[in-house]
Amino acid sequence: MHDREQSKNNVFWWCLLGVIVVNLALHSGFGALDLPLDPLRWVFLFGAAIIGGGTFLFTQERLVAIEGAFWSVGFFVVLSGITITIGTLPLLSALKWLALALQVATLGYVSAHLLSISQWGDLFVYAFACTSLVVVLACAVYMIGYNPFWPHPLWNQGRLAAVSNPNSVAGVAALNGIMGLWMRTHFPKGWGRNIVYVLLGISLFVLYMTGSRTSGGSFLVGVLIWAWATDNMRWFYLLLTAAFFALLASEGFFYEVTEPFRLRNPVESRENVWQASYHSWLEQPWFGYGYGITGQEYTIQSLASAVGSVRDAAGYLGLLESVGLVGASALFTMYGVMLSYVWKLGRLWRRGTRSKELWVALVGGTVFTTLVVHAGGEAWIIAPGGFPHILLWVSVGAILAGRSQFFTTNRQNTARATGG
Repeated sequence: MHDREQSKNNVFWWCLLGVIVVNLALHSGFGALDLPLDPLRWVFLFGAAIIGGGTFLFTQERLVAIEGAFWSVGFFVVLSGITITIGTLPLLSALKWLALALQVATLGYVSAHLLSISQWGDLFVYAFACTSLVVVLACAVYMIGYNPFWPHPLWNQGRLAAVSNPNSVAGVAALNGIMGLWMRTHFPKGWGRNIVYVLLGISLFVLYMTGSRTSGGSFLVGVLIWAWATDNMRWFYLLLTAAFFALLASEGFFYEVTEPFRLRNPVESRENVWQASYHSWLEQPWFGYGYGITGQEYTIQSLASAVGSVRDAAGYLGLLESVGLVGASALFTMYGVMLSYVWKLGRLWRRGTRSKELWVALVGGTVFTTLVVHAGGEAWIIAPGGFPHILLWVSVGAILAGRSQFFTTNRQNTARATGG
């Protein structure tokens, strides 16, 4: 019976990896290869939901230690659903909310129960490898001077695009760098760790060349969390200093620069969006326009993606437009619960406690924190189906699974030591 359940867990793991890979490929511009990736996005997600949900229902063991945390996640899902009935486009909003609920249940709740710590560790290693592929490809395209695989401009508004738009590439580079910092402790000293260092350097270079303020800021916050947890603050100060001088150099402080390095007014492209989003939210302050919808004119062209139903680059102002103060307060409550877990587990790591469970939880927590900050400048927080949205809920599952299994293992060890 155990072997049968384990084999189902392995299939669920592969489906989960497929969800990450396909959404990463779409996010990074690989859809331009005319591959049927968009249907695969939902095939893998529904496959993971059916296999994982079915296995979970017939699994005898329950990780009861995580039950107390999920009230905050459920609170956000429920209150977001309430906004549908008050919203302006209930059909589109309901479809997007169902996609959200499916992702939360599968990627956060079911995965936290079913995957072993070893499977979680492998999932992050493979996710790091996939994001590394994107940044290496972006760097190679920059070195060559054109994209040999599909027609795509090398520069967009003076910023490195290479394989997709600059913000998408920058987001992947930031996440790759954050995971790379934790991979240093995963791989033993030798060629494996040296490769991680090289990939980290490539990520930083690509991130700089994209000129993305949102991704750069979220990366620095992620580095701060990692540096604090591992007691390596010198790394944070070093990268913060490098970011400061890189910004000065890109703005021509040391020498005259021309495109593609000059960023011009850092917020010029966002001010109008933020202003429109803010005034739109004031018209529907409590419940917004319905989950996944903002105050614009829409036609139902996309059921569960960012296209045509969110205000690009609105960030958390777009969240307020969508679900109002009611839904936003629920999301921020969930943030507080998860970050409190990261804080407590990080303190254990700082004190010298080392375990695979803690490592998984802290990798998930650092990715989660990076994405929380990143969502302040992008629209994906209310756009289920995108890569950052997928990775956010996967990181929630990792935090809960790592925390639960860490304390469960400690209790079992204590019981054995005391003869209980």
